[in-house]
Amino acid sequence: MRICVFCGSSTGRGERYAAAARELGTLLAQRGIGLVYGGASVGTMGVVADAALGAGGEVTGVIPRQLVDRELAHQGLTDLRIVADMHERKALMAELADGFVALPGGIGTLEELFEIWTWGHLGLHRKPLALLDVDGFYRPLREFVAHMVGEGFLTAESRDMLLSDSEPAALLDRIRHYRTPTPRWQPPDPSVENGAAAPPVLDVLAWVHVRDGRMLAARTTGNDLFYLPGGKREVGESDTDAVVREVKEEVSVRLRPETVAAFTVVHEAAHGYPDGTRVRLACFTAEGDGEPAKQGEIAELAWLSYAERPRCAPGVQLVMDQLHEQGTLR
Repeated sequence: MRICVFCGSSTGRGERYAAAARELGTLLAQRGIGLVYGGASVGTMGVVADAALGAGGEVTGVIPRQLVDRELAHQGLTDLRIVADMHERKALMAELADGFVALPGGIGTLEELFEIWTWGHLGLHRKPLALLDVDGFYRPLREFVAHMVGEGFLTAESRDMLLSDSEPAALLDRIRHYRTPTPRWQPPDPSVENGAAAPPVLDVLAWVHVRDGRMLAARTTGNDLFYLPGGKREVGESDTDAVVREVKEEVSVRLRPETVAAFTVVHEAAHGYPDGTRVRLACFTAEGDGEPAKQGEIAELAWLSYAERPRCAPGVQLVMDQLHEQGTLR
């Protein structure tokens, strides 16, 4: 397996971005994952490459001929490919890689990120794409993407193609467990063409909180299965604002907004709703203040093990599967 890392010819302000690039490069090598990147020896490009090489990893660089001198092509790589131009660079990196990670960077990094994301949006590839969101660098971008969805310019499925995490190890785990959402461009549904309404989709956000190998779950009054603390967003709310509000209302914990990080998104049949209704369950981890206590319509809170999976709604069971595979939920 190879991961293409989009990064820059600068290390940015402070040491934190270089440190994240170094950690990512080392982890790729330790996990036996090859690195594909822009081929330079400077900036976060040089840092991630040197770290992977130092840990014994395989590193392939791809650099346009006109940038060999300007970006100081790395001469110590496993494989250095010199191509004609930027278009050929991106095409070759995409061909060589099985997935993509964007480190914090400038317009060049964003240009590479959005082109690969667009290709996935159009169904031209099914490879995972992720942001290493160091110190919330990409938070404004993720909020703007949520705004695009809210305004009807981007589907939730295409948004869900873009993974995000602040920790390199967790991000690589999410890439490993990635399941491609339904592509944007699908054949028309005959039932919709004949005038029937499309199946409704519930947009739900939830907090994933595991302690001592058990996951916090909540059961509302009148329901027979457990759910994750959370709920539906209000008009105009960002993911962070919605999950912070819902968790406070349901279990009395004040999540710290700066620690909210995307964990996974699952799509499944919605329990307790009419046939055909599906739920899009966006799950987040976060640090919070206070002990969980049932509020409002919550009838019961429980710390569930993986063996208690059948007590949960279908979408929550999928989340438990991922936690169990990671060794977090026992």
